[in-house]
Amino acid sequence: MIKQFLTAAAVCAVLTGGAARAATYDFTYTFSDGQEVTGSFNGVSTDGGLAVTDISGIQASLNGIAMAPVLVSGNTLGAALQANTWNTTLEAFDNTTPVTVYFNGALNNFIFSDVDASTNSSPDYEFAYINDPNEAGVVAANFLQTDSYSPGSTQLALDATPNSASWSLTPVPVPAPLLLLGSGLALFGVIGRRRQTV
Repeated sequence: MIKQFLTAAAVCAVLTGGAARAATYDFTYTFSDGQEVTGSFNGVSTDGGLAVTDISGIQASLNGIAMAPVLVSGNTLGAALQANTWNTTLEAFDNTTPVTVYFNGALNNFIFSDVDASTNSSPDYEFAYINDPNEAGVVAANFLQTDSYSPGSTQLALDATPNSASWSLTPVPVPAPLLLLGSGLALFGVIGRRRQTV
């Protein structure tokens, strides 16, 4: 039985480890005034989540109020969030360079918004995290809604200097490897019983 368990574990490790895998990642940035952006996205990492590319399925909230698209009074506001890279050479957002989101916040240069930020500077929703010596800062804005931080005006949070200690990026645990291991153990159990009955 121990041999079968070790074999199943080895098969599981081969099938789930080593290669780039798509996963869901949760992120949080807490601004110096206490406001907070939280959210998630899908992405691919080859280094355990230190650098994540192929960003899609972005969801974000500012102080618990969801960014686009959202339903407000029966109307859908904003388009789906997309990602652009801040190009430090061009000093502008770029739609040709793939976006990478880093575990180390000091490496981030991206924006999540409901427009292509390389061609449109008027989003309804945005979360930008830029570490460029000439244009550094973290900003989150929800131009369609308000909250207690911004009564009577749009939601806005700003840190002129990014604080990487306020950034968190974590992969969401997926039980698939455990299911694969369990099915492998079950398969070896069936094979073992079949050998005993023959």
